[in-house]
Amino acid sequence: MVHENFGAVDSSPAIDQNLPATRGPIPYRVWITQGLVFMERAAFYGTSQPFQNYLQLEPHDAHRPGALGFGQARAVLIVYIWFIYIYCTPLVGGLVSDCWLGRRKTISYGFIFYILGLAILTGTAFSHEIYSKGGTAGFVVGTLFIGAGVGLVRPNMTVFIVDQCPEEEPKIVTLKDGTQAVTSRELTIEFIYNINYWMVNIGGLAGIVTTFTELHAGFGYAYLIGLCMIATAAVLFQVGYNHFITAPPAGNVLTSVFDALRRRRQSNYRKPTASGDVTPSSSEQTPEHPDENATILAEAKAALWACLVFLPFPAFMLSIDIMDSGLVAQAGSMETHGLPNDIMFNLNPISVIILLPFFQGWLYPFLAKRKINFTPQHKIAVGLLCAAMAMGYTTGIQHLVYSTGPCYDRPLKCLSGDIPNKVNIGIQTPTYIFLAAGEILAIVSGTELAYLKAPNNMKAIVQAIFQLFSAMGGVLGVALSFAAEDPNMVYVYGSITGLLVVTAVAFEIAIIFFKAFR
Repeated sequence: MVHENFGAVDSSPAIDQNLPATRGPIPYRVWITQGLVFMERAAFYGTSQPFQNYLQLEPHDAHRPGALGFGQARAVLIVYIWFIYIYCTPLVGGLVSDCWLGRRKTISYGFIFYILGLAILTGTAFSHEIYSKGGTAGFVVGTLFIGAGVGLVRPNMTVFIVDQCPEEEPKIVTLKDGTQAVTSRELTIEFIYNINYWMVNIGGLAGIVTTFTELHAGFGYAYLIGLCMIATAAVLFQVGYNHFITAPPAGNVLTSVFDALRRRRQSNYRKPTASGDVTPSSSEQTPEHPDENATILAEAKAALWACLVFLPFPAFMLSIDIMDSGLVAQAGSMETHGLPNDIMFNLNPISVIILLPFFQGWLYPFLAKRKINFTPQHKIAVGLLCAAMAMGYTTGIQHLVYSTGPCYDRPLKCLSGDIPNKVNIGIQTPTYIFLAAGEILAIVSGTELAYLKAPNNMKAIVQAIFQLFSAMGGVLGVALSFAAEDPNMVYVYGSITGLLVVTAVAFEIAIIFFKAFR
C-alpha cells in the first residue's frame, strides 16, 4: 500500500505527453503526519462511539452499558447536534489558520482544547459512575472543548498533510516493470488522500477497544483511552514542530475580498462623460492596484466554484452520521450474543481498510487503462448510490426486526422489558460495507477536489466549508430525530434512501449539464 512505484528518475526536461501518468515520491514528513492523523482520529472515534449508549441508557442495565438515561430519541438528537457542532467549528479553524496563525500554530492550539475537553469528559464519567453526579454537565462542557479542538485540528491537518509534499515539475520515471511514466501532482495528491482516509479508518478501529472497555470497565476508562491518544499526538507534533513545512497565513482573506468588491463597485460608478472622455479616476480604475483586486476576486470565485461540488454532501453525511446513532440503537434491539451493541460500527472502518487498497490499486488503474474517465465528480455520484443501497438495505432490516418477536415493533418494551427481538446483529454487516464503499468514493474525492480547486490562500477555509456542508447532514438528522424511535424507523430509513437516490441522480445530471455548457 505504501511502497514506491517507481525506480530511476530521468531529469530530462523534455516530457512526452503520451506517457502514462503516475504519482510522484512521498516525503517522510507526509508519513509522519499520517501517523498524527491516525492518533487524532483514534481519539475522536474511540471517544464518540460510546456516546449513544452513554446518553441513551440507564446505568446498571443488564444487557448494555449506560449512564445518563435520556432515551433513544433524545440521545439521537444530542448526537446529531454534536455532529453539527463539530462540522461547524472547522470553519473557525480554517479562518484562524488562513488569515492569522497559519496551519502549524492553529493545530498546536487545537490539541490543547482537545486534551482539556477529553480530560473533563473522562473525569466526570468517573464521577457519574461513582457518585451519580457530574455526568451531564461534564458531557456538555467536555464535548464543547473537544469540538473546538476538532475545529482547529481537522481542516488544517487535512491541508497540512499535503503541505509536506511540495509541488515539483513533472518528471519521467521508470516503473518497476521497466516502462516509463510521467509524475502527476494530481495523482500524488489522490494517493496521499487515499492513504489519509485509510489511516483515518484504522484510527476508527479504536472504537473496538473503547466499546469493550465501556462494557467491562466503564465509560471513564473508555474515554481515558482517547485522552491518552490525543495527548500522545500533541507531544509528537510538538517534538517535530520545527521540521514540518507550513504555508504562512495570507492575512485576513475575507476582508481582502470585501475590500476588493468595494473598490470595484466604486470604480464602476465612474462613467465616461457625454463627450466620450474618461475621467482620470475611471482610467485609474481604483486608487490601489487593479490587478491585485482582480486576482483577489478571481481567487474568491475559484473558492466558490470549489464549494459547489459539496452540495450533495448533506444527504450523504446524513447516512454516515446515522451509524453513530440509529444503527447503534437498531443493533441494541437485536440479539447481540454478548457483544456490545455499538461494536458493529467498527465494521465500517474495517471495510474501508480492506476496500480502499482495492480501489486505489486495482479499480482506478483498471478504468484508466481502458480510457474510462472516472472523475472525482463521478465518484461522488456513485458514492451517493452506494449510500442509498446501504440505507435501502437498512430499511429492510428494520422491517424484519419489526416483523419478528417477541416484541415486534416495540423492541425491548414487552414482557419483562429489555428483551431483544430474535434477529441476529450480524445482519447489519452489508450496511457498513456499502457505506464504506460510498465513503471511499465520495468523501476522499470531495477532500481531493477541495484541495485541488481551492486557491492557495483559502485551502483550509474551503476544507472547512466542506465540513460545513457535512454539518447540514446533521441538521437533516435533527429533523429526523423527532421521528427516530420505534415503531417509525422503517419510514425514517426509507426516507433517507429516497433522498440519496434523488440527490445522486440530480448530481450526475448536473455534472453532464455543466460539461456540456461550460
